Amino acid sequence: MKGFLARNADGGSAILVPDDADPTELLEALEGRSSEMARRALEIFRLAMPEASIWTAEEQERFVDQSAARFEAILAVTRAGDQVDESLVDDLRDVGASAAWAGSPLPQLLVVLRISRDLVVQTAVEIAEARGQGSSQALALLLTRVLPAMDRLTDALAQGYWAAVIGREETDRARYEHVVEQSSDGIYELDVTGRLSYANPSLSAMVGQSPLELEGARLEHIFQVVGDRGAEALARLDAAGSGEGGEAEVTFEALRADGVRREFHVVTFPRLADGDVVGYQGVVQDVTAVREAQRARNEFLAMVTQDLRSPITTILGLGVTLEAYADELSAERIRRTGASIRRQAERISRVADDLYEVSRLETHSLRLTLRPTDVLGAVDAALTALEDPSGVEVEVPEGLEVLADGRRLELIVASLVENAITHGDPPVVVEAWDEPDGVDLIVTDAGPGVPADAVPTLFTRPVPGPGPGRGDGRAGGLRARPRRAGLDIPGASAPPARPLSSLREIAVAARAGGE
Repeated sequence: MKGFLARNADGGSAILVPDDADPTELLEALEGRSSEMARRALEIFRLAMPEASIWTAEEQERFVDQSAARFEAILAVTRAGDQVDESLVDDLRDVGASAAWAGSPLPQLLVVLRISRDLVVQTAVEIAEARGQGSSQALALLLTRVLPAMDRLTDALAQGYWAAVIGREETDRARYEHVVEQSSDGIYELDVTGRLSYANPSLSAMVGQSPLELEGARLEHIFQVVGDRGAEALARLDAAGSGEGGEAEVTFEALRADGVRREFHVVTFPRLADGDVVGYQGVVQDVTAVREAQRARNEFLAMVTQDLRSPITTILGLGVTLEAYADELSAERIRRTGASIRRQAERISRVADDLYEVSRLETHSLRLTLRPTDVLGAVDAALTALEDPSGVEVEVPEGLEVLADGRRLELIVASLVENAITHGDPPVVVEAWDEPDGVDLIVTDAGPGVPADAVPTLFTRPVPGPGPGRGDGRAGGLRARPRRAGLDIPGASAPPARPLSSLREIAVAARAGGE
């Protein structure tokens, strides 16, 4: 082909191509053999690319179909010559872009194009030789068009391919930058010396330092660790970020710049380029809330277990007594034993109700059944659920009503009185009176008061309270106003940070000595 072109270049004298030479007949013959060329292209490609030898029958047919379409494009460009329509060039660019987005490597694509070009030329020579020398001029004209057409085809495909590659890289980079910048986790990069070269806004907020303060800092300057375990974890992190350890995953406590203690979980790993370490990347998570929630859950479960253990033990003991001495016990003794079992079972039922209602509160699915409720009746019903309410004084006038959920009102009163008996000192008094805007119901005892360190957590998630005798002079209370939305339940000494709607919270507030 090179020799042919050289002989037909300016100054050459081998073959002269007349201006009126018409290659249409030869082009039509080539188009008729496009399927045959596609099959031959598959065999040649399997020799050039060994991985193609394990293709499935479906993959081979797909390659043949694509090759046939490719030959049609080559012949269309050849037929058009210099008058190639721009839309066809755009279509070829789209083909190259599709190959790039599909993940096809460019060398493979170029091999396919080379095979296609050689097959077109080879088949054209075979057709011309079969027809004799009369087709030589048409063959010469075709060959002078085939190579320029292939150049144009290759250029268009390559342009589309590289434009797609660059566009995809820019899209990936923009997406990566957006994710990193907007991530709720702290993300940082260290250079090979272990100094910070990048930190996203979340990391800056976590450690309480500005991006300018973080730039060029080492990890020990970013995280002010607390305790020996924190220092050990930071040493591992620093070693990993300076080329000694490679990767590390640690959890430690540290102080922010404003003195607030936080707990961080940090993962760091090397960043590679061509197999060489060029820096280190890390992800920082503030796990303080998660760990506190885990601790609160464990404390809550421990408290519930403690609440359940006592009545269950009592029921088991009474059951054993009835089973062993039923014939020897008097009817009165059996009646009292049955009453004790009932009270302990109701106590367990209250704990179960509390758990259920706490879960419903957390999922915002708690519903109150509001109706006119007699306050004295609710107090009496609550006291009957207690083991020994004999020492409780009730100062509630008859006929006092409030719009409330009667069952939950009984649970609140029972929890407050039980806490006053268990953790306070006698006398325990339940009193209620009418106010212009509602009804006040107060449970008081003669305990020593609320420990100062318990006050900030009185209205948070339930935690175990102090032992007996640690109550205060007022076990708790509520103010119920006849409102359409439900009960208004503030704290007696100071308004809580959020509305108190959990019965368990009110009970635990009293248990901890809160008003």
